[in-house]
Amino acid sequence: MNKSIALIFTLLILIISGCKTQNESLSEGVTPIPLSSPAQTWKPGDYLTNVQKMILQAAPRKNPEQPFSFKNPAGPAFSEEQQQEQREAGKSFVLRVEEAYKNGEEYIKIPPGDYRFGQDSIWSKGYVYPLQFSNLLRDADHPLTIDATGVTCWFDLTNDQANAYHSCVGFINCSNIIFRGATIDRGTLGNIEGCITQIDVPNNRIEIRLSPGFKVPVKFNGIYQQRLVPFKADGSFCGPLYALQKGGIHLQYKDIAPGTADGCYWVEMRDTALLETVSDPNWIKAYGSQGVLRVGDGLMCIYTTTIALMLKGCKNMTMQDINIYVPRGWGRESGGYGAHLWKNCYLGPRPGSSRWNGGENFMFGSTRHGTTLDNVTVLHTTDDPANFHGYWGNVKNVTGNRITFGAYDGLRHFLDDTLPYVTVGDSILFYNRETGQLLGRALVAALDTDAVILDGSAMHFANSIARLPEHECGGWTIQNCNWHDNYQRILIASGPGMIRNCNFTNNGSFVQLNADLSSVEGGVPQNITIADNVFTDVNPQPGGVVIEAKMTSGGKPTKFKLINNITIAGNTFNHPGEAAISLDGVANCAILNNHFNDPIRNTALARPGKPHQHQAIILADCADINVEGNTVSDPGNYTSPDPVTGSNILGLDEKCEGITFNKQIK
Repeated sequence: MNKSIALIFTLLILIISGCKTQNESLSEGVTPIPLSSPAQTWKPGDYLTNVQKMILQAAPRKNPEQPFSFKNPAGPAFSEEQQQEQREAGKSFVLRVEEAYKNGEEYIKIPPGDYRFGQDSIWSKGYVYPLQFSNLLRDADHPLTIDATGVTCWFDLTNDQANAYHSCVGFINCSNIIFRGATIDRGTLGNIEGCITQIDVPNNRIEIRLSPGFKVPVKFNGIYQQRLVPFKADGSFCGPLYALQKGGIHLQYKDIAPGTADGCYWVEMRDTALLETVSDPNWIKAYGSQGVLRVGDGLMCIYTTTIALMLKGCKNMTMQDINIYVPRGWGRESGGYGAHLWKNCYLGPRPGSSRWNGGENFMFGSTRHGTTLDNVTVLHTTDDPANFHGYWGNVKNVTGNRITFGAYDGLRHFLDDTLPYVTVGDSILFYNRETGQLLGRALVAALDTDAVILDGSAMHFANSIARLPEHECGGWTIQNCNWHDNYQRILIASGPGMIRNCNFTNNGSFVQLNADLSSVEGGVPQNITIADNVFTDVNPQPGGVVIEAKMTSGGKPTKFKLINNITIAGNTFNHPGEAAISLDGVANCAILNNHFNDPIRNTALARPGKPHQHQAIILADCADINVEGNTVSDPGNYTSPDPVTGSNILGLDEKCEGITFNKQIK
């Protein structure tokens, strides 16, 4: 191994492991695989400014979360007179900030209190935000701090249904702004929650008593996002029931109709899978109370969504001590330089209220540099807790050095938008859309209204998939975070990146390192480190894995191993649904010194007699993988030695090559 590369990798491991003892070292007795460029030179926080790095070192804020109860109050209530006063106060919010900006001030304090805003969104042309800041541009040494500590921003959004999207706070084309202390909430809730009062199996319906403050729309449109999330009376998510998400229909409801008493409503399901599953004896044996629904548990019914806080086309923004309570309200970063910091933030239900759902997840798309999340709490989501991605583009027409893309491709996002996303000099990689073979690389020489002009002939790239590697949020970090009782996956379609020192508990789906050449969202997860985390009851469904990596095209495996340089080290995996780690068609990775507690059990009990995996780590069609120092605790003896490896930790198929491993029998 090249000595300089080895030294760089060693330093990276030291950063990850911190104060671990020798017995806990990520690489004790193992020669790790060097990460390829750009991860050789990247470490968390590289792209942050000096001011952001100082904020990153601030002490962690106490988590504001409180225990859930249906008996809690609904939250603040205001008279019409108070709401009108809050609307008047809302008019001054942006004016105060803009005045401070124009005067060259570096700090503006917004007086504590409640500020109210109306609705102002345009789905077909992008978004307009009721509380919007545009073109606030400061340099790294002279940021502007907007201190909104003690401020709650209320948004009165209509109670309509998807495909309607709503929005709250937006920073557009801004740089080096610190937004601190604000709470973002919604006056109208935009979903339905309640406690189960009856379960009517013959009629395939569940009755709930609405929690305070919720209203049922007169009619449901029966389309996008009309599904439910089941949870227990203590607020914990029924994680195993995420298995019914497969196919996208088994957790859908078709209507919500008046029930047997005032304030009660029947939730009528589209099919019978949910009520059949919660009464299955094998299912109950595997999952106990967490896998079933009973009277006294809860349902959250989805029908709309909201962008609570957007950073669009921005650079080095800092969101500090922000609380997002907006139901289904998510944080989003889109385009621009990126390198943002989220420090000590909370996305979840209003603490102390009877709400189950609140602010929920992040979408990180197409920034040049990735975000840093430190001490961020995310709970009770109904979608991906985090999604890192760029955009694929289907090459439609090629003429000389001119390329146009399909009308609905993600890459058109860069060409249609008014902000400068793609610029001259950016790289474009072109792949065979079936096999994933790299066909070539070109540079952007010019931009037209509907096309990209390359620096050379484009004729070799007809009918290919285009990728913009410099717009994939590379250099992202999730650290010191607590994410629990969340519905869906953490999707990673970009790199380099790192997840370290986090707790993930009772989440329905997995950490998915995924790339599909046919989807709109694009990128390739490369140079990823997942280290020193604890995963407990993550993806507990039958067949569920905790960390999966797989490259596909239209759902079919690709021939070329684009996903590579993945390190999974020093983690603890408690009760995965089946295997904890599954890599398919991946190359040049290290799986080191992880501990697996009770793998395979859930699948074996929930699906007796059906084929399933028997090892904690499964590799298929992989190359050059180092698997050493891992241990397993298997009190029920659900694992067994693999015929190839002789190990009950590692299973291989016949396509694997260059696999280094210890026998590692428990």
